[in-house]
Amino acid sequence: MEHMDAVRDGVRALMKVVRLLKQQHQHEPGALAPGVVGLLAVIHNHERLHLKELASACALDQSTTSRAVSTLVQDGLVRRVADPGDGRASFLELTEAGAEAMRRSDDWYTGLLTAALRDWTRADVERFGGLLKRFAESLNTGAARHEAQPEPQEAPR
Repeated sequence: MEHMDAVRDGVRALMKVVRLLKQQHQHEPGALAPGVVGLLAVIHNHERLHLKELASACALDQSTTSRAVSTLVQDGLVRRVADPGDGRASFLELTEAGAEAMRRSDDWYTGLLTAALRDWTRADVERFGGLLKRFAESLNTGAARHEAQPEPQEAPR
């Protein structure tokens, strides 16, 4: 699998850069915590969804998601709205403050990406974006398949 060395090394380099960018972003005024951006983005993209759906979309367990959402509600970034179809459940949606925080975060990352890719052609940027999305989807599918495989059993002695 020698041909995968470049991909593996590229992923490692990307993960390092992402960690550094998250640290750098924390020093921006009004910056969101790294895990919060992902949660808010999913809520924003779905308009309203249940906690269970949010946990699934973010690949988190429900208890972790529940604690994070409670903090987001306390911080005024997310609100719970009663689900008219199920009195025990509620939908999650962004507040105006949550939407504004997402806009600021998106603007920061867009500025960073624009600066990093300024020497690239539009076609290269679009191709890269498409390949990156395809890679993420393939990696996600592969990880799910890998998790579904049973652990190898030791041969009897």
